[in-house]
Amino acid sequence: MALWGNNDAVGSGGTVSLNYGTGVVTGSGTTFGETGAAQEGDVIRFGDRAGTYFGDAVIVSIASTISLTIGSTAGLSGAAIAATSFNVSQLPKYTVLDSSYSEVNAASASYSAVKRTRTSQIGYGGTTHIPLVSTDDILVGDTIEGPTWNAINVSAVGVGTYGAFVTLGSAIGAAATVSAGAAITVSREQGGYDKYAYGVAAAGVAAASGTQFETGVGWVGVTTYRDSSGSLRVKKEILVAMSGITTGNTPAYPPAV
Repeated sequence: MALWGNNDAVGSGGTVSLNYGTGVVTGSGTTFGETGAAQEGDVIRFGDRAGTYFGDAVIVSIASTISLTIGSTAGLSGAAIAATSFNVSQLPKYTVLDSSYSEVNAASASYSAVKRTRTSQIGYGGTTHIPLVSTDDILVGDTIEGPTWNAINVSAVGVGTYGAFVTLGSAIGAAATVSAGAAITVSREQGGYDKYAYGVAAAGVAAASGTQFETGVGWVGVTTYRDSSGSLRVKKEILVAMSGITTGNTPAYPPAV
């Protein structure tokens, strides 16, 4: 059994459910074992990266077109898998047992408080402009939350005739009067963790050229997170440099983040 192949788009129609206890995957409308479909030694990727993704597992046996068994659930999130979509890939099998790729460790970035300040003068409900004592270290994309409104995204930061201010992406409530000296909390999206192996063909290399996702052809492990400034950070590792990779599974490379 080869450690990897060159096909990131093995046929994967239908839906699947998994019994975590036995490792048996039961398909509906699937064609396991047939030509062009999932084979022993391929990697089955449960779920959809655009929705809910459950992780990867190596197929160790196929009983029929609607039944196969995986070797380990270590690469899975642990969430129930029932009637879900899937992809099949010939990516390097060792990634499945690498804890850094496990969906157990995946986490979404979240908003954390990075600054507290105060309003510099009175404001009125329905406004998108909030005058502040200081806008130092506030960035577009942060959120601000006041005593009478929930977090709203910052769309601009500036200094005007009456001093520093932020512009919000939407107006605070009509009844939300802003008192001078009111406490303001500024939060920023940061953290999170995602690691995923992509099959990157020449078209993917060209599409990623000049971006943070720039890499070479082959099987590529990509780690993403948001740093303390809220900026997306991307780390790439070429697991297997090879040409001739067939792609077509989702997501395409480079991914939308």
